Amino acid sequence: MKKSLDIVLLITFVLTLLVPITGVHVHKLVSLLFLILCLVHTVLHWRKMNGSRWAVLVMILTCFLTGVFGMVFEEYPWILALHKVISIAVVAFLAIHIFKYGRIYAKYQTKRN
Repeated sequence: MKKSLDIVLLITFVLTLLVPITGVHVHKLVSLLFLILCLVHTVLHWRKMNGSRWAVLVMILTCFLTGVFGMVFEEYPWILALHKVISIAVVAFLAIHIFKYGRIYAKYQTKRN
């Protein structure tokens, strides 16, 4: 189940990044699904949570909230600018997270076989 969750997380992450291709409406739906799956992923890996993983989760929540507030308060363009900056940082930190813990997961799978 964890492996399928990781695959769905990766798919929703990529679809969230493809805003120019998929459009804003798909971005909104997929980002909500990504947020929910991140929370499920956090619950499944609760015991392994350390400070850096909590920071990534807080950044994802902040990015989501700035996106929502940017939609609601269109007269304040600095909110969407903040959303763009935070989303670029989230992409970088999630790439590091996937690279670091994906290799550990692959090593664990080879030891099991």
